[in-house]
Order: sequence, then structure tokens, then C-alpha cells
Amino acid sequence: MTKEQFIIELSKLNPASTFLTLSKYHNAYGEIANYNIVFHISYENALKRSVLILENLVPDSHLQLEAKHELLQSYHQSIHNIKTTPIEAIDDHYTRFFDSNKRYIKGVKMHTATGNFHLYGFINNKFVLKPGSYPLENRSPLTKEKDFLRSKVPVGRFRQFRILPNQVEKIAVQKLSLLPPI
Repeated sequence: MTKEQFIIELSKLNPASTFLTLSKYHNAYGEIANYNIVFHISYENALKRSVLILENLVPDSHLQLEAKHELLQSYHQSIHNIKTTPIEAIDDHYTRFFDSNKRYIKGVKMHTATGNFHLYGFINNKFVLKPGSYPLENRSPLTKEKDFLRSKVPVGRFRQFRILPNQVEKIAVQKLSLLPPI
């Protein structure tokens, strides 16, 4: 399947949130897993829900309070950026796609320099087929607290997947079975 065919197929999807399956996805650490993600999501809505949850969370420690404040500041900045920057004006080295009605196709983008596609959404389910070999953990205590807090909010489930022909066996969504683009 060519990149153009891949985008045409994705543009045919119902624009509402939907489930997408990545079969036998290979990550950078040698792990092979099947993923079921929520595709076509509103990241802005997830940020808003995450802010509400964090604002109501009572921290267990001073460090967790600091982590909470830093995450809230970051989430508020992201919401501001989404509201003030049209999708066409984002300059982050990715190309976004639009359907024939000029509607933004959420959940897919292409790295401009490499031409690699990226699919993104919220992890609904992950089934590891072959464990990977991960490096030793070397995170600061503040980062560990942020990661813990992120695990409690919707944006903590957000993931991006690089899609190359040798990284995923197939992609299934709304009764379509797509091969990775070449």
C-alpha cells in the first residue's frame, strides 16, 4: 500500500473516535505487541479532563505537589497553544492531512524529513507477544512523581507509533485492514 493510498483509506473513516488495532507492532527495544488504541481522539478534551482530575488531586508529598504544579502548567500551556494555533500553522516538522472536505484527519501525521508515518491515540489495550530489552531506569524523583500523576489522567494513555513496513504486520480500523505504507 502506498502512502497516498494509506491516507485515502484513513480519510474515509468516520471522524469520531474509534478503535484501531496495530498487530505485531515492533518497538525500538525489540518488544512485539498487539495494541488497541482509541484513534481520532480530541487531545484538547483529554487535556481538559486531565486538568480537572489533577486540580482535585490531593498530593501525598511536597515533591508530588511540585510535580502536580508543573504538569498543570504544561497542560494549560498546551490547551492555550491548541486554541491559538490553527492545525495548518503548527511548525513541528510534521505534515498533517485533510480529507476531501478539508477536515483534519486526527491521529495521523508524517515526519516531513523522513517521510515516516506516525499514528497516535490513547492506549485501550496492549498485549505483549515478546518482551523487549529496556535500559535501566535513570529518572529523577520529580520525573517519577510526574509519571505517577500522568498515569492517573487521560493524557497519560497517549502514545504515538511510528509506522514502517517492518514495524507492524497490519492495521485494522472500522472493518478495514490496512498494510503499513511503503
